[in-house]
Amino acid sequence: MMCGAPSATMPATTETQEIADKVDVGEEKCVHLRVFEPLPHENKPLTLSSYQTDKEKHDELTYF
Repeated sequence: MMCGAPSATMPATTETQEIADKVDVGEEKCVHLRVFEPLPHENKPLTLSSYQTDKEKHDELTYF
């Protein structure tokens, strides 16, 4: 495994599910968000790293 690279797929924990989720924008459409959470000692807020539009509720949430 390489530092900073995506790791193997694992079931989402409750904590992960709170920051990595689908956002329902109505009419069965969703937006997928990638949110960065800094280390606690940095005392910085979450930031939006990337997003994908035109998704549907059944679309799998994958790394992007």
